Amino acid sequence: MEKDNEILKRLNSITDKEWREIVDRLTKWVRFKLWGKITFGAHSDYNLGGNPIDFYVDGAIEKLFSLEWEWKYEKYTLLKQLQAIAGSMISENVRKYSTKEEMVIPVEDEKLIFLIEKNSYEEYDDSNYQLFLDTLSICTNDDEELQLYSTAVLTCNSFDEISNELGWDKSKLYTMQKKLTCRIIKHLETKKNSK
Repeated sequence: MEKDNEILKRLNSITDKEWREIVDRLTKWVRFKLWGKITFGAHSDYNLGGNPIDFYVDGAIEKLFSLEWEWKYEKYTLLKQLQAIAGSMISENVRKYSTKEEMVIPVEDEKLIFLIEKNSYEEYDDSNYQLFLDTLSICTNDDEELQLYSTAVLTCNSFDEISNELGWDKSKLYTMQKKLTCRIIKHLETKKNSK
């Protein structure tokens, strides 16, 4: 109990400026660890239910403050301890993901998801473009904002243009993009399972 109080006291004594620097460095470290691993699999938005970088950064900080993980301050700096926690979370997520039933997405559907996430719709051939339009229609039919977003995606050339067209800030556009991607993945998974 005394150790817990000491940890909380040390955490609360860190200035806002120091926290910003630590969180910034932790975010860069997590981004580096996940480089190229967040589109599909254990670290995808779909699997984690949100932004993978935020998931691990926020999760590490939460585990430290909730005392789920003990800061060994005699041995590690705060940044090193947070990196150890985030690293453990990353490894644990891979372990959990590899033991659950693997979701196999057909190659053409993987390409569809990749192009949607990258806003690279012009790379579709005619058959894929029709698949894309059909899937888009099904996945947005009950959500007016998603319909607006998908229409803008089809008519605009960039996120800046979409932002100007809809009057939405980029954070909202990214949220809509992730929401649409998740719906499409779920739709494709359902379609695969019904075959």
